[in-house]
Amino acid sequence: MKKILYIIAILSSLGVLAKGPETPLMIAHRGGWTQRTVAAADGTTTKEFVVPENSVAAVGMARRFGYDGIECDVKYTKDSVMILMHDKTMNRTVRNAADYSPLKEPLRVGDFTYEQLRRDFVLASDDPAMRAPIPTLEEVLAECKKEGMLAVLHSAVPESYALAQKMLGDDGWVAFNSYDDILAEARKVSNCLILLDPGKQKNQSVERTIQRLENLGGRCGVSSMKRSLLTEDYCHALLEKGYQIQSSIFKTPHEVQALRNGVTILLTDFAKLPESDKRPAMKLRKRNYHHSKPIAKQWSRQIECGALTLEIDFEGTVDILLNGEKRYSLTRNSRGTDRLGMRFIENAPSLEVSISDGGVIRSLKADVYQY
Repeated sequence: MKKILYIIAILSSLGVLAKGPETPLMIAHRGGWTQRTVAAADGTTTKEFVVPENSVAAVGMARRFGYDGIECDVKYTKDSVMILMHDKTMNRTVRNAADYSPLKEPLRVGDFTYEQLRRDFVLASDDPAMRAPIPTLEEVLAECKKEGMLAVLHSAVPESYALAQKMLGDDGWVAFNSYDDILAEARKVSNCLILLDPGKQKNQSVERTIQRLENLGGRCGVSSMKRSLLTEDYCHALLEKGYQIQSSIFKTPHEVQALRNGVTILLTDFAKLPESDKRPAMKLRKRNYHHSKPIAKQWSRQIECGALTLEIDFEGTVDILLNGEKRYSLTRNSRGTDRLGMRFIENAPSLEVSISDGGVIRSLKADVYQY
């Protein structure tokens, strides 16, 4: 009960309405980008962006998917304009504007002026309508404000903090970095939430982390890509102090364990959780299931933009396959409930669940949402 009250208080402090006492904030990593599989003439397939990551369109798509906010990466152009780009080079996510050809040599945004970037390059997308120029931070923050989305700035650019504060205020954005001195710059201009990544320090003990957060002051928390760091004891010690905890782009099935351990924010490329305030387009219900034959469901309806979620109360070991793509093997020695799911585009969703010998699924609720 104490843990639930802490989470409610933390969510309330952000000015974000919680969906339920156990529901974390859901942040779309680099926005609500999407990809589709494209077949080449030689029979091979590749994944191509539809909605590009770190784009203005990815803000609206994240809202459409039902996320609470977006994470974005800030860099400077040659003439000190703040734009969005994650990689050291543009090659993975950008094409030549003139003919949409790939970039042949490694190119960095910092080697070009803002006008050169806008004129010569576009974000890669299988949809020509999505091939927009690399956006400025100001354009993305304006879209976040329009869509009511929290902006999580993964940034080492102090000027980005001042701009976010000016446009969104204390409750509209989050500063996210691993360096105390950089995050201290955010605290100088705002009482926003600050997320510290402790992974760059040799001493990653919870005591040292709490000391660093106390030095920053105000609303703080921790973010980590290391699931070995976010143990149950580590998370509970931070929750006891009223801090937030973000698991950062954990892969399947580790975001489920992160939720068990008490994280309050999921920064994710794919995860979605059951929604209590939205009617599912399709659903499946099972109770007291302990057969050796798997529960299998292939829905016939193709959905352009959706999510498949699962709430499962079980004991033993379950194997779960969502859309033939995301696989989970979860174990509980005593009865308990896990929630999981994935977003998708252009798919007829499918589900397969099996329980080990001696185990039992007390209840299973699978929901398909259409956005």
